[in-house]
Amino acid sequence: MKIRTYFLAMMLVLCSFSMTAPAMAKDLATTAKEARVMQMKQRVEEIRKMDFSEMSSVQRKAVRTELKEMKMELRSDPTYIYISGGALLLIIIILILIL
Repeated sequence: MKIRTYFLAMMLVLCSFSMTAPAMAKDLATTAKEARVMQMKQRVEEIRKMDFSEMSSVQRKAVRTELKEMKMELRSDPTYIYISGGALLLIIIILILIL
């Protein structure tokens, strides 16, 4: 009987640790993503303030590719949901029919 009680207690302790670890890792990941997004926003503001007339074509192309890479990085984040116009219209029609 003691062995079962100890085993049950040990399982409860291990399960509670396994539940908190992913939550902590998820919080760290979201703070890292938020920090990266803030860095990107600051860089975009710097680029907007630049005078492109004094740059060579190679420098302008480098800035364009940098902006495209940042845009692709932001779009690859799975936390955003993209809904097209047709899908939005379909959802509205379904909701009208249900209600």
